[in-house]
Amino acid sequence: MWCGGCLARPPPWDGAFAALIYDYPVDQLVQRFKFQRNLVCGQALADEMLAMPGLETAPRPDFLLPVPLHYSRRFARGFNQAEFLARALGKHMRIPVCVDRMRRTRRTAAQSGLDKKARQRNIRGAFSARRLDGFRVALVDDVMTTGTTLSACARAARQSGAARVDVWVAARVP
Repeated sequence: MWCGGCLARPPPWDGAFAALIYDYPVDQLVQRFKFQRNLVCGQALADEMLAMPGLETAPRPDFLLPVPLHYSRRFARGFNQAEFLARALGKHMRIPVCVDRMRRTRRTAAQSGLDKKARQRNIRGAFSARRLDGFRVALVDDVMTTGTTLSACARAARQSGAARVDVWVAARVP
């Protein structure tokens, strides 16, 4: 189901699936996973994603693409939360996870605390994808706020030839 904003200005992906609404207590679960590396919280989020409404009837992707972190942020954080979720989903659903087809080409400021326009400026040109000709892919991330990061990734996937791009997130800001 498309919202009014998406009907007026369609996003660059074909379908979006969110397991949860990003509000209390889900926000606490996500933050513990993302910033405290609480992998039990991450597994709980992955389990919720496996039960996302509509996912069972959606076109099956050829592989999962976790939203990449810049190497400096990944090093500081110790892991990529999107990759953790993608690997948990991929293992259960028997879908390959490709971490080498999408990359963050430059370091960006954290998106949290930025309004939509600032997020768009911040993320512009920050992603590239390679060799996706004719593949159906699902971008995996922890949270969709304004959709700016996922839009940039979806555009990069499309420019690299992806035939279908879906978005799978643990939580969505309403």
